[in-house]
Amino acid sequence: MDNNQREFFRVRFNKPLEGEVSILNKDPFQIEIHDVSVKGLRFSSDVDLPLHKDLMCSFSILDCSFKMKGSIVRKSPERKGIDYGVILKQDPVTFSELFKQLNYYQIRKRKGTLEEV
Repeated sequence: MDNNQREFFRVRFNKPLEGEVSILNKDPFQIEIHDVSVKGLRFSSDVDLPLHKDLMCSFSILDCSFKMKGSIVRKSPERKGIDYGVILKQDPVTFSELFKQLNYYQIRKRKGTLEEV
């Protein structure tokens, strides 16, 4: 049984989204985003980052771009790099737009009208 009680739905991608993470005073680097909710996301990378590190996440869903602040709350080594859990900190307008895009993405995925590139 899954004890995971999330406040908001989480969208899992069949193929990871390409994204970018930047940390204060460091060059941005590419990440693979595996799932997203309006409150957080899970990504993997070869870069070893410390827990509770603040960062800026950039990604696009259905041609809508997002750039949000976040903080690493979980990390675990995997076969292909390190898996991170990030809590997102965004303003109400970004929150609403992300919620709308995730909902639309989920609907298209269920209907089979979504082409993941």
